Amino acid sequence: MDYRLSDEYTRKKRKRTRWIIFGILLLLIVLTSVEVYIQQSHVSTPIASNIAVLLLVNINIILLSVLVLIVGKNLVKLYLDRKWKIIGARFRTKLVLSFAVLTFVPSFLLFLVASGLLTNSINNWFNQQIENSLKGSLDVAEGYYAGSGKNILLYANMLNELFLEKNMFSKENLQYLKNTVLKKRVDYKVDGILIFDSNLNLVAESIETPLKEKILNEKLTPLLQKALSGEDVSEIILIDNKNLVVGVSPIKSSQNIAGITVVSWFISKDMVNKIGNIVNAFEEYKQLKLLKYPIKLSYEITLLLITLLILFSAIWFGFYLAKGITVPIKELAEATKLVAEGNLDFKITAKANDEIGMLVESFNQMTSDLKEGKLAIEKANEELKETNIELEQRKGYMETVLENIATGVISVDSHGRVSTINEAASKILNIQAKKVKGEPYKKAFDASYLDPVRAMIKVMNEARRESANGQIQIIVSGRLITLLVNVTALKNTEGKYLGMVIVFDDLTELIKAQKTAAWREVARGIAHEIKNPLTPIQLNTQRLKKKFKEGSSDFTEVFDESTDVIIQEVEGLKKLVDEFSKFARMPEPNPKPYKLHRIIDDTLALYKDIRKGIKFLINYDPKIDIINVDHEQFKRVFINLIENSIDAVNGNGIIEIDTSLTKDSKTVRIEVKDNGIGIPDENKDKLFLPYFSTKKKGSGLGLAIANRIVVDHSGIIRIEDNQPRGAKFIIELPA
Repeated sequence: MDYRLSDEYTRKKRKRTRWIIFGILLLLIVLTSVEVYIQQSHVSTPIASNIAVLLLVNINIILLSVLVLIVGKNLVKLYLDRKWKIIGARFRTKLVLSFAVLTFVPSFLLFLVASGLLTNSINNWFNQQIENSLKGSLDVAEGYYAGSGKNILLYANMLNELFLEKNMFSKENLQYLKNTVLKKRVDYKVDGILIFDSNLNLVAESIETPLKEKILNEKLTPLLQKALSGEDVSEIILIDNKNLVVGVSPIKSSQNIAGITVVSWFISKDMVNKIGNIVNAFEEYKQLKLLKYPIKLSYEITLLLITLLILFSAIWFGFYLAKGITVPIKELAEATKLVAEGNLDFKITAKANDEIGMLVESFNQMTSDLKEGKLAIEKANEELKETNIELEQRKGYMETVLENIATGVISVDSHGRVSTINEAASKILNIQAKKVKGEPYKKAFDASYLDPVRAMIKVMNEARRESANGQIQIIVSGRLITLLVNVTALKNTEGKYLGMVIVFDDLTELIKAQKTAAWREVARGIAHEIKNPLTPIQLNTQRLKKKFKEGSSDFTEVFDESTDVIIQEVEGLKKLVDEFSKFARMPEPNPKPYKLHRIIDDTLALYKDIRKGIKFLINYDPKIDIINVDHEQFKRVFINLIENSIDAVNGNGIIEIDTSLTKDSKTVRIEVKDNGIGIPDENKDKLFLPYFSTKKKGSGLGLAIANRIVVDHSGIIRIEDNQPRGAKFIIELPA
């Protein structure tokens, strides 16, 4: 409801303002029209000048009236506020009177002095000496034009006397007349001479053609008519914005008028401009003299307006200053009561740029802060409730997950105390969770458990990693078990250490099953490899037996062939047994600091000048220098990989070896690539299994041995397709 009333009041105020502006403009037009009418009825001056001066006078009067009305309205309001004892009325009265007294005396004195100076200045503008000078200048200009007319007629009369004396109007002397006209134009230094007979026919001329046409077509006929009546005529004609002085004189014989002489010459442009300036100056002076008293009145009203404006501005400033102090204090007192009652939405709308304004802004800011604080507390309470509920739900969910997974999980806080241990960890380690929870982990767990984990943590810290993983073997309840352990350091967003979490799986049964499956696969491979040579041995033995019983004549030859085959197959079996023995009795690696690139160079030296159809390319990373490896074992790895690539390119192709260091400088990457036939996808998973081979004469142990050596060095080896063709073996080792 309040907002609707406020809008209605605003609309009424705007409508009232528009009517006031319209009334002022209408009053201005009416006053100006009346004054112009009165002024024009007494003196003749340009209406534009009257309107400009009188409009200025009326504007000053209206502005003065508006000022009086505004200040008067505020004075009346101040009187009523003081009478009704409104808060702050006495203070406003004192402040307004103080400003009025302080400004009235100097403003009044300034008005008197300025008014006197203005009167003297205007009187000096219109003194008699200036007017006499302007009139004298105008008389000189008019005399110049009159003298020009007399001179031009004098030339015309002189020509007339010459024509009559020499009888030049006879037909015999007509040519003489024309020559005389041409000569006299030069002698008299005029712009044109025209000679007409009594019938106004042009009989002789000395004038430029454009000027002749303009004189004949426009201006000359009325003058010729006057000359026929026996009158000398001179006139100034405007041609092409130039003043042309024309003198027309009749040639009078004894009986009648024999002809007419026309002489003309231009007044110089500079002289015309000077005469025009004199005339304009005198006209402007007369106009200003007629407006002397309106101008003086306008200036005096302007001075009075400025004086009153200073006085009223002081009064207005007093009102404004008092309002800026009393209104905010009043609103502040009312607002304090409302805030004390709990209304934090109330705002003080009073504006000020001083200390009062700072106080108001501070109060509004205080209420805003109180409201925001209240809302923030309420919101925080709601969020805290929701967070607690969510945390409880998450906690219950995590506990349920931890208790039901087969992976053991143990967490240790920053003080080294066990904070979490799930059911799977209790079963794997055969301990009771209640007894170790909250205890220091060094006390809670057996030393035999901790030593392998400490070794992993040491490696993790030395490598500056956040986690470490590996397989460890521990004895639990007299049983050796194998665990896959992952240790991860816990840190907050600021990098502060919070503890660590240990996750482990029991791989004992899985490893047993893998070993069983592996040996089953090995046995199958060995059986297959042994079965292959046994068949030719059996066939050749049966052949010998048959030939011997038959007493065949070629027995000796068959005997040699069969025994050679048997010996060859036995050699193959022996080689197979030797390879298996090497694989089964692979010695433990003995890593030592060694230059990786030198191992590769030593290996490639074995193939120099032997494999001429193969091109070897090497790309070494200069950042890689020394790594910890078993020199002989890794040389064997590179031999196996290069032999495999040689077979793939069939003795003619490109083999490339690249080395690189990862961005974190923690892993060395070695790539052995070829552009051979490649490896089918279905064989990639079996490639590193013992006795798996795609070659007819391969033992299937080369890549298996390479894989085992890399794994023993804590690395990995894998196979990928090379682009655009071929295979790529990738080895990754700790730097």
